[in-house]
Amino acid sequence: MKFKILLLSAILGSQLAMAQQNVQCGSHVYLKNLDKQQPGFENYVNNLAQHNASNSNKTRASVVYIPVVVHIVYKNATENLTDDYVNAQIDMLNRSFARTNSDTTNMRSVFNPIVGKGNIQFVLDQIKRVPTTNTQFIFDFLWNGYNTADDVKQTSSGGSDAVMPNKKMNLWVCDLGIPGGQGELLGYAYPPGGLPNWPGGSAFPSEALDGVVIDYMVFGGSPTKNPKGFASYGARGKTTVHEVGHYLGLRHIWADDNGTCLQDDGISDTPKAEDASPANCDKNINSCVDTGTDYPDMVENYMDYSLETCQNSFTKGQVSLMEGVLANQRIQIRVPVGVENYSIANNVSVYPNPASDQLNISIYNIDYKIAFVSLKNSLGQEVFNSQISSANLSTQISTSTLAKGVYFLTIKLDNNKGYHQQKISIQ
Repeated sequence: MKFKILLLSAILGSQLAMAQQNVQCGSHVYLKNLDKQQPGFENYVNNLAQHNASNSNKTRASVVYIPVVVHIVYKNATENLTDDYVNAQIDMLNRSFARTNSDTTNMRSVFNPIVGKGNIQFVLDQIKRVPTTNTQFIFDFLWNGYNTADDVKQTSSGGSDAVMPNKKMNLWVCDLGIPGGQGELLGYAYPPGGLPNWPGGSAFPSEALDGVVIDYMVFGGSPTKNPKGFASYGARGKTTVHEVGHYLGLRHIWADDNGTCLQDDGISDTPKAEDASPANCDKNINSCVDTGTDYPDMVENYMDYSLETCQNSFTKGQVSLMEGVLANQRIQIRVPVGVENYSIANNVSVYPNPASDQLNISIYNIDYKIAFVSLKNSLGQEVFNSQISSANLSTQISTSTLAKGVYFLTIKLDNNKGYHQQKISIQ
């Protein structure tokens, strides 16, 4: 869980009185507090790697597509991130997990034998926009042992209820914080649940709270939209990559062991590290001696606290664990079997673009009954919605009364056979 911690030790230590301290990831702190409520939970998470290795018969080589429900919980226009931020973040996730991101060229050659590409991709299922009166969702485990950040996951508490969390990855975007004006929490996530070595009768954490939470200022990613804040930290949308890593079972590469080399993250090929990187990109550190090849600290790893401008890869072992989780503990989190062509870009014709008076939409060469069409402005407000039946195959949107600017078109098929999203310019 990634509060983006510019140094957890600094927050707890002498610099606590400074005006703004940013906690990168709250996941490991959250984990320890969950363990107090459900004894054995932390041990369960720590044993994920061994458990999934023993269930290798369930692993798979084909790509798993994870449907993502994004909840934008906002109290003002600044926090109500537009669709292009969401699309940019999904793109960042896909490139990062498949290791097709251009910055992999910055990886030091010593790590080339261990970096991995994942058979994991993410598909935007829906965006929910929920206004709130909550000033901030506060993560207070570090100070007082309680947490109101999970309120963002509950409509009754000013947030947004999860959508089918047993089948879809829910991702909440909101204004996170830590108490007393001490800084910003940038994100956290629940690790997967449901291992057979849980204590009998376990019912924690609640499925309704399962998912990822990201501060709105670090949500997004190049090339479409960069995050809104933390420029000095080098935010690039990789906070979400880190937190999704936790959601899929990964631990921090230094194993949260309070500055020693005695523990590791349970994955054999991630180099040991004494502690988190202090929000830098120092490639000269080798804080622990590794068995076999003695690697330097892997500041390029998404599960470190290094600068996002430095992070660019997972290891093969990390990829294997996440794929194992998707084949075991989170086996239902995926686009349904039979959805061979989830993106229907090749079956959609939208013209003219830019448009002035009318936008024409046609769908062809694909099986469906009803297609749902939505057009939203740059503020996320829906200005048009309609349906296309398989009998008609097309529809038109009158754009003559719409304000000039950028809009976002979404088409979803009723039988979950596919979706299409496209930026539209109205002139």
